[in-house]
Amino acid sequence: MNETTQSGPRTPALGDADFPGYAMGTAAQAIGVTPAFLRAVETAGLFQSHRSGGGHRRYSQDDLQRADRARHLVDGGVRLDAAVRIVELEYQLAAANAMIDVLSRRLDGPPVRG
Repeated sequence: MNETTQSGPRTPALGDADFPGYAMGTAAQAIGVTPAFLRAVETAGLFQSHRSGGGHRRYSQDDLQRADRARHLVDGGVRLDAAVRIVELEYQLAAANAMIDVLSRRLDGPPVRG
């Protein structure tokens, strides 16, 4: 979130997937869970919520997508700890596949000069 551009520090925007723009009640309502569920998946290590100046939890779109995926798994009968691990592995796999795509494009494209 502390990215810098040529014009200076980048101000986070509500549309950014990692911007913590959702308070706990709004976040829980948005994905159809209780605040206790959000606390439980955070405790299980799915993500670390951001905190406001007053110490209140704030959630990003990415946090909510992860929590929603975990909710679907739990609703399907998967234990919470297993659901959290599955979501973590899915995100790791997606990141690895994205890196493979980047590296493949570099191999297929013109040589990069340093």
